[in-house]
Amino acid sequence: MNLTVSPQIKILALVGLLAALGLGASMFVLGGHSSSNKTQTISSTVARPAHTPTVARTTPAPTRTTSTTATKAPTTTKHAHHAVKPKGFRGNAVYAQLPVPLQWQLAHHKIVVVSLYNPSSDVDSISVAEAHAGAQDAGAGFLLVNVLDNKVAGILTALLPNGGLLPDPGVLIYKAPGDVVMRLDGFNDRDAVAQAATDAMQGEIEPTTDPTSTLSAPVTTPSEPVASPTPTDTTAG
Repeated sequence: MNLTVSPQIKILALVGLLAALGLGASMFVLGGHSSSNKTQTISSTVARPAHTPTVARTTPAPTRTTSTTATKAPTTTKHAHHAVKPKGFRGNAVYAQLPVPLQWQLAHHKIVVVSLYNPSSDVDSISVAEAHAGAQDAGAGFLLVNVLDNKVAGILTALLPNGGLLPDPGVLIYKAPGDVVMRLDGFNDRDAVAQAATDAMQGEIEPTTDPTSTLSAPVTTPSEPVASPTPTDTTAG
């Protein structure tokens, strides 16, 4: 049996097909546009960088330096307690014309043994040693005098009672304030010197000072000692 499709039906079918194609095309276009908008929206949302939150900068408050003033302890003025110095030593009164070394010895000792020596003599050193030992035995003062020293020996020579020269070697025993009480010429051992000094201390020997001597009234001695000269050993080696 032959089915014959009329031209009208073909036209309707063609129109319907075209309509279906047009509707499908419209749906496709609309759907693609909507998807594009969503993509753009998402892209726009993602692409936008997030706003960096503004961090409030807190300016640190200036540090207040508290000046701590140390409380000073009250200053106490301490008065130094100085030791009371003893009154200056004045000692025995002595003649002002005597050499200073002899003045000092007489101020400290009532009796002084003066040993006279010549530095050019080989044997005078023995006499000096004996005189020094005798003075120590008697507890008397001691002074060594070089007969060539005009500053000391010259004065003693001028003040000798009855004039004359100093013995060399020899010993003069002086008693404060400066009177010669004994003269020992030549060499004298320690026992002889000690006995003479002891007798002078005990007042058994009277001063031999010439009444016409130029010695004046006693005066006080200087406060500083003067070192006695040391005899020179001239013994040949």
